[in-house]
Amino acid sequence: MGKKFKFNTKGIVMKKLMVGLVVAATTLNANAIDISVTNVTCTGNYAATYNGSSICDQLDTEVQNLVEGDLPDVSIGKYGTGISNANGFAYRGLGSDYSDHFDIAAVKLGGGLAVEGDMNDAETASGFGIGAAMNIGVNMGILPVDKVGPVEMKKLDVFLSFVSQNLDQDLDDATVEGDLSYFGLMARYHLIEGIDSVPGNMLSWGGVYLHTGIQRSSWSVDFSQQFEDETVDVNGQDATFGNSSANFAIESSSLTIPLEVSTYMRTAWALTFFGGAGLDIVLSGNTDVDLDASGSVIGSDGGSYQTDISASESDSGEADATNFRAFGGLQLNLPFVRFTAQLNKGLGNDLVGFNAGIKVLY
Repeated sequence: MGKKFKFNTKGIVMKKLMVGLVVAATTLNANAIDISVTNVTCTGNYAATYNGSSICDQLDTEVQNLVEGDLPDVSIGKYGTGISNANGFAYRGLGSDYSDHFDIAAVKLGGGLAVEGDMNDAETASGFGIGAAMNIGVNMGILPVDKVGPVEMKKLDVFLSFVSQNLDQDLDDATVEGDLSYFGLMARYHLIEGIDSVPGNMLSWGGVYLHTGIQRSSWSVDFSQQFEDETVDVNGQDATFGNSSANFAIESSSLTIPLEVSTYMRTAWALTFFGGAGLDIVLSGNTDVDLDASGSVIGSDGGSYQTDISASESDSGEADATNFRAFGGLQLNLPFVRFTAQLNKGLGNDLVGFNAGIKVLY
């Protein structure tokens, strides 16, 4: 007899970032893919009835539960759309600066994570994105000109951010291989001057900044999981996966123009609170998702049981053309370094992002 089940596979995009920093690990999920389950053999004790149904049928269910797990119940196409939206969103906050004024330059290392759905409820997630970048900002006041038209050079900062990283990790019975790349060119202009309300940085307002530029991010991952030697059991009748595997591949890219307005407040020397709002114009955003699975499950304890499993599906998803968002964060100011953490929230959608970094000013 033949049956159709939904198939899930999951992996982990492992932590890796230049100069020893770490990108938060997250779960790689896919679901709502039909897996063909065919019982080739069911005899002896396996054909017996237990709790109202045959042990063979219950073993089929156990096979499903083993390969499925608690993952989002979304189609592979919707998952591709969710990844396309989250890809660029993971970099919001890594391409500019929102919590400091500097006279010469600033250097920051950071990593980010974005999810389309509730980050506290994995079953609602329809996609995720990861980001990492080295960011170098330079104040244009170092140039030998004071103004270019109405633009004052000392109020203009230009940021270059980038990363190129390979991922290669063994995870017990699984392997993850992939690439992560990003390039961003952003400009920040000090629209409204700040106010030092209490001298000595006891309480000061940074003013209002306008940010814009262009950001391109891409990542790919190939996840392979072996189910070999995994065992399922019903009432003492067991069956073992043999030569069974699932291969899951994602390729995602995003090209966006962010438009942002931000401000910050520094208090009691050590703490800076910042926030703002932004509009992302998505020039392109696409994700391809592919899954293949095959194998067999065999039992021979007082009879015969054999089930062959297979699945093959692929789809793609496009990012939304625009995205409105709000953001806020906190910075810890130490004598030589700053530590920042930022939360991003899409307005009118389920996108949520978080990033953190370490920064040095000159």
